[in-house]
Amino acid sequence: MKENIIIADCKKEEIETLKDGLSKNGRQYVIKSHPANFGRTGALSELKRYANYFGVTLQYFLHRNRYEEIVCWQQFYALIFGFYSNLFHIKKRNKVVAFNFTYKEKKKFKKLYCWFMGKCLSGPYVDYIHVLSNQYAEIISREFHFPKERIIVTAFGIDDSYEKYCGLDAPAGYTTNGYMLALGRSNRDFDFLIRAWKDIQYPLVIISDTYEGDTNNPNICIKRTISGEMQYPWLVNCKALIIPIDDGRICSGDTVLLSGLSLKKIVLVTEPSTLAEMYIKNGGNGLTVKKDTECLHNIVNDIVDGKYDYIEDNARRSFLDNYSRYSLGAAVADAI
Repeated sequence: MKENIIIADCKKEEIETLKDGLSKNGRQYVIKSHPANFGRTGALSELKRYANYFGVTLQYFLHRNRYEEIVCWQQFYALIFGFYSNLFHIKKRNKVVAFNFTYKEKKKFKKLYCWFMGKCLSGPYVDYIHVLSNQYAEIISREFHFPKERIIVTAFGIDDSYEKYCGLDAPAGYTTNGYMLALGRSNRDFDFLIRAWKDIQYPLVIISDTYEGDTNNPNICIKRTISGEMQYPWLVNCKALIIPIDDGRICSGDTVLLSGLSLKKIVLVTEPSTLAEMYIKNGGNGLTVKKDTECLHNIVNDIVDGKYDYIEDNARRSFLDNYSRYSLGAAVADAI
């Protein structure tokens, strides 16, 4: 009897509810955990991470006759499986699904990376890719000539950690609801946020280990050494979470946004962006703002004055109803 498996780059318990959602129609799955988070501290850690992707995928490729469905929580496990399949021209035997597909051009080796991604996606080997926006599905379908009917579009989903984190104290030197927070490492336009904060007197904390910019604004504090569990005291105690997106076509920031909703935060997202498209009903469960200095000033002032405090409960409710990891698994199960 062939297995249906989920290959993940995280601990099993992190996607147990996703597995439950995938199993809603009666198909059972086994989680195969291969953690690949090596801290991303530089070129060496990145090389180690990608070597892990190729090595792990090779194990399953060589034993592919044991499996019916190969669902990959880390997209590169599915993509590299497609690459190996095309490279060796094998007979198709498996249904392969890639969760959370994202393609972003590399500054180095741009043409090589594009060719590699095209090779992964060509032919029949990767059956479905899952993306987080209809607009992004159109872009990927055109870019790689990947059939639109094989692209699954859903919102993202995370596990609910409200009870775990809601009681954390504010970080030293800060008070609960006494600052706004911008958090993230990819596709963020922190430069815009810093420029726009010029005449705003309310404290802003930016947490990012990849942002290389700086500021002389005494109301802005940039922190580059906070990651993982250390981020939650900052997130739980902020007045609002701001996510300024650089390229609105690229899917990014979903986990941060959903963490904010789950923790009853007012989430402010720049538009146009896939986050604004897929998650936020402006004035309902969150707020959207154009990347315009005056617009940002006005909405930040309104948040400080308490105009949008009602959103906190709406945010939590929308998360529970729509954006759990079980909901994500169930939606993908229905699609495949």
